[in-house]
Amino acid sequence: MYELMQLCNDIKSDLQGVIKSLAKITKTHTQLVSEEWNRKEEVLKLLAISPRTFNRLISTGKLPYSKVSGITFIKTSDVEKLLNENYHNQN
Repeated sequence: MYELMQLCNDIKSDLQGVIKSLAKITKTHTQLVSEEWNRKEEVLKLLAISPRTFNRLISTGKLPYSKVSGITFIKTSDVEKLLNENYHNQN
């Protein structure tokens, strides 16, 4: 009987570990999708640029993008890279 109780406790502990791991994986996946990519409209507002300027940045390759079902997505890191490349320090 004691062995059965110990086995049940071990299984419970293992399941709790699996649940915690799944929660971390789910959170990581959600963060990647929601925090790393922006829609075209968000980038237009963020950079305060016109759609024509946006299209020029895309067509010249200065701003990489992904397009899914007609929706344009831009990585946040690519927007930051563009800003850093055009940063001018007055000092």
